[in-house]
Formats: sequence, structure tokens, C-alpha cells
Amino acid sequence: MAKNLLVTIDTPKKICGNARKQFEQYYQKDTPKLVNANGEEIPISDNVFKVLQEILPALEQGKTIVTISPANSEVTTQEAADILNVSRPYLIKLLNNNEIPHVKTGSHRRIKLKDVMDYKEKREAQTAQSFNQLTEIMQDNGLFD
Repeated sequence: MAKNLLVTIDTPKKICGNARKQFEQYYQKDTPKLVNANGEEIPISDNVFKVLQEILPALEQGKTIVTISPANSEVTTQEAADILNVSRPYLIKLLNNNEIPHVKTGSHRRIKLKDVMDYKEKREAQTAQSFNQLTEIMQDNGLFD
């Protein structure tokens, strides 16, 4: 199994927010790069840029540990539950209902990280859609301006 790279960053949310704004400000579509405080430009690949786009919002939310894993890696049920912010027993119910693909090896279940992230995105989209429908109903009934 591929090793995970754990990065711990103990910087205030405000600094992370400013870093993200500066990062996006200096990014140019043809040549992604980072610019340090001295104005020195450091070219980066598109893939590194995409990773930073994922990491910086997490840091802005006050998360201090970022795990970088290959998309084809597998996670345990506990790791998947942590990613989805649900209990392990609830995750097991999702697996038993075949809502998330998984492989059972002996008494253990292994789940592809990509499948966990796909489920998370699907769930977030459903939540947003439900919220929009609720807001529309409230507006139609004069309960929300």
C-alpha cells in the first residue's frame, strides 16, 4: 500500500486565507508558479497546483493535518468513516447496502479512496440540492426573504 504523507501546519486561519488569495493571484493558466515574499517565482506543475487548491481551503477551515494519498489507494473502514465524518457503524451500513463499493478480504473491508471521495461529493451535492429546495419552499410560502 502506498505511504501517506502527513503535513502538519500550525499557522493561523488568517494566514492560510491570505496565502490562498496570494496563490490564486499569482497563478497564471499557462505557467503555474508560486511567488515568495521576495518576488522569486517557483514554477510548479498543474498537478501540484490542483493539490494546493484542495489543501488551502482545508487550512482556511482550521484543519491542521493534511493527508496526501494517491487516488487509487485503499482505506480502512475507520479511515473512510473519518473522511465522511460519520461513525464506523454507519459506514458499515452504507457498505452493506452497497452504497459505496468495497472489497472484503477475510473479515476486513477495504475501500478505494476514490470511491469514498465520490460518495462524499455525491452526498454534498444532494445536501445542497435539498437545501435549495427547502429555501425555495420557504420563499414560496413567505417564510424567508
